Amino acid sequence: MMISCKNLNLDIKAPLSKSVCHRELIVNFILGARGDFLNGSEDDNDDIRATKSCLRALEDAQTEAVTLNCNESGSTLRFMIPVALAVKSEANRTLVFKTNGRLIDRPIEELSDCLKPFGVVITKDREANEIKVTGNIEPGRYVIDGSVSSQYISGLLMALSCFDKESVVEVTGGVASVHYIELTIAALAKYGIIVEREGDMFKVPGRTSDIKVPDGNFEVEGDWSNGAFLLCLGSLIHGGSAKITGLNENSVQGDKAILHFLKLANVTYLSEGDIFFVQDSVRNGIREKLEIDCSDIPDIVPYMAVTGAFRAKKTILKGIKRLRIKESDRAAAITQMLSELGGNVTLEEDTITIEYIDRKVIPDKIVLTSSGDHRMAMAAVLCAAATGKEIELDDINCLDKSFPEFRKVLLKEMAV
Repeated sequence: MMISCKNLNLDIKAPLSKSVCHRELIVNFILGARGDFLNGSEDDNDDIRATKSCLRALEDAQTEAVTLNCNESGSTLRFMIPVALAVKSEANRTLVFKTNGRLIDRPIEELSDCLKPFGVVITKDREANEIKVTGNIEPGRYVIDGSVSSQYISGLLMALSCFDKESVVEVTGGVASVHYIELTIAALAKYGIIVEREGDMFKVPGRTSDIKVPDGNFEVEGDWSNGAFLLCLGSLIHGGSAKITGLNENSVQGDKAILHFLKLANVTYLSEGDIFFVQDSVRNGIREKLEIDCSDIPDIVPYMAVTGAFRAKKTILKGIKRLRIKESDRAAAITQMLSELGGNVTLEEDTITIEYIDRKVIPDKIVLTSSGDHRMAMAAVLCAAATGKEIELDDINCLDKSFPEFRKVLLKEMAV
């Protein structure tokens, strides 16, 4: 379909944070919350629907084989493997995780190696798009490589809080995206489970009677991953702007780092409370060089790449190797996308270098692919905003994975 953002003036609420919502749902479930918090809602994105579906499957499980449908959600899969093992700990229980898209190929080897000493076996069946898990877990000492994903650690912390004895999670290889682990620790602490961190060691206390049983009613703050996209969009729209509500400037979400990046990129924004306003910043001038370490913020790299391409003579994004194992190979995908605009992009193992894209070199006809990835579909929208042109995009429906409301808003605005 053809997408255009020229003269677009958005007034939109940031969607609820997927990261916070996943954790609240799981923690409420394992602590025995009552209420209808697992029911579907029209505000749910595809990933939250997947986590709710898996938790309902555990709640209703009556057979030796439990099927949990993760769809394309890597968070759901990595959280739910240890959580399901803790909740349904019968030795003869088989957990069958259904997957879609690229999820079957995304890494879980580090989690498998961590759980193997406890007798857990994880087997991928690529033909059936299934991951089978057998065995159970118990309180103890878990050693895991944290360099690939923080989600392994978060899943373990939540799972081990099910037990009445203390456990320890020892992380080797460094901790990736530590802010996401902090979100997990905060979600547990909210109900009285205090995880202690000593360097790369996390101590999970045994459950006591002091634990607060939640009622299933919890608030979720706005999502900074999608908020980052909206802020970048507002800064790039020709003759347009974006007013975004629902973003907590004091959030511990790591993707709040977009504010630092925008300042580096000479983008001005106004904020008051949970409201942010940003508009076309081209008149602010072009920076000579933009350089930032993206190791802890991989999800917003595509947005920074597009923004940097039109805001600096040279943009250097370091620490990007984990982009290769997302819903698409985002490192390759953003390189291809900017190249289609006439950009000069150099992709190395852990760095993307982007030369300034002069609008004079942008071709009249631009055809982009989302690679079936919601983040890349949003990056394509940013390209439409930055170029001021209509762009042909193969798939915009993948936005439903994290931000279905934006797809509806964009289609409505383009129809006006």
